[in-house]
Amino acid sequence: MAEKPSDGFYARFLGGFSLYFAGQEMLFEVNPQGKTMQLLYYLLKAGTNGCEKKELLELVRPGEKDQKKRLNNFRQQLFRMREMIQHSHFPKGDYIVYQKQRYYFTLDYPLYVDTEKLDGLIGQIRNCPQAQARAGTGNGQELWQQYEDYCEAYTGEFLPILGGEEWVTLESAHYQKWYFTCLNQLSLRLKEQKKFERLLRLTTAASQIHPYDEWQVVQIECLMALGRRREAEKVYEEANEMFYKDLGLTSLDKVMANYQQETPSCSLARTLEKVKEGLSEAEQEKHGAYCCSYPSFMDIYRIRARIDEANKEQSLLLLCTLSAEKGEWREAEGREQMELFQKTIIGQTRSGDVYTQYSKNQYLVLLSGAGKACENLMISRLERNWRKAGGRARVKFSVDEVEGIRQQECF
Repeated sequence: MAEKPSDGFYARFLGGFSLYFAGQEMLFEVNPQGKTMQLLYYLLKAGTNGCEKKELLELVRPGEKDQKKRLNNFRQQLFRMREMIQHSHFPKGDYIVYQKQRYYFTLDYPLYVDTEKLDGLIGQIRNCPQAQARAGTGNGQELWQQYEDYCEAYTGEFLPILGGEEWVTLESAHYQKWYFTCLNQLSLRLKEQKKFERLLRLTTAASQIHPYDEWQVVQIECLMALGRRREAEKVYEEANEMFYKDLGLTSLDKVMANYQQETPSCSLARTLEKVKEGLSEAEQEKHGAYCCSYPSFMDIYRIRARIDEANKEQSLLLLCTLSAEKGEWREAEGREQMELFQKTIIGQTRSGDVYTQYSKNQYLVLLSGAGKACENLMISRLERNWRKAGGRARVKFSVDEVEGIRQQECF
C-alpha cells in the first residue's frame, strides 16, 4: 500500500477498505455492506471532484420509480451517515457537503484516494504513442515504466467486500483490465530482456492478488530460468492443489509441459545428486502420513495396488467423513474441524502412509501394508485422539478391504 499522507484523509479501496486521518485509521461500528457505508464509499471514491445528487439517489434505491420514496430514503441515509461520522471520532469539520449541485465528503481537509494513482497512470499510458513504445526510446521507455508503476500501485481488487454491487463490479473490472494489460505487456518485454528477477517479483504479487488467473505459470518459468527449480516445483504443487480443491480441477497443463519439455531459456543440466535433492522431502514434513493432492493420491494408490498384488500384501483405504454433531455443517466451523482432524491423522499415522483431502468434509487415508488386524486399531486411535484434541464434529470411518466395506461412527 502507498504511504499514507499525514495531512488529511486517505481512503484505501484496493484489496479492502480502510480510511485514515493523519495516518490513524478511522473505525466504524456499522454494517460495512449497508447502504450508509456504500454512500460513504461512493463519496470518498469521488474524491475532490464530488458527485451529482442523481448518482447517489440511484445508489440508494436503484430502479425505484417513486421519486418521493427515493428522496425520503436518501435523506434518511444522509442523516445516518452524518450521525455515524459524529460517533466515529472524526476531527471537527463539515462532512457530506452539498455545494454547486454536487456532494462532497468534506471540503475542510485534503482527501486522497489510492485509486487516484491508477487513474493518473491510465491517463499517461493512453497519451503515450504505441509506436514509440515499440522502439523502446523516448516516451516509449516511459511507457514501460508506467506499466510497471501501475502493477506496483495495484494492490488488490477494488472494494472486494461489495463485489456484488454493480458500481463496484464496474470499477473493479476497469482497474483489473488495466492491470492485466500492463502485466501482459511487461511479461513479453522482460522475457525478451531476460530480466527474470523483475518479472518474478511482479508475477508473484499477481498470483497472490488473482490466484485463479494462472500467473503461477510465469512465476514457474522465471524460477526455472533462474535455476531455482525446487521453488518452481513448490509453486506448481501449491497451485495445483489450490485449483483442484477450490475448483475440482487442475488447469496448469501449460506448466506440466514446461516440466516435461523445457524451453532453452529454462534448460538446466542436472546431475543425479541434484535430481535427488529436488525430489527429496523437507525434513520437517516427514512426520506422519504424507499429504498430497487428490490427483497425486490416485497415482500413489494405483502404484500401491500393484505392489500389494506383486508382493501378496494388503493395504487399507480409509475414508473419514466429518459432519456436524448437531444442526447443519457450517463452513467456517467446518474448516476449523477439518484442520484439527488433519493434525489427528498426521499424529496417528506412519510416515509410509498417504492422505489427501477428498472433499470439504472428507479425508482419504491410504494405510500402506496394513492388514485386516490393523483396521480396528487405527480407527480406535483416531477416535481416541480426536476426542482428546477436543474435536466437536462427528466422524464416520469407511474402510475398504478385500472382503468389502464396513462402517463405524465416532461421536
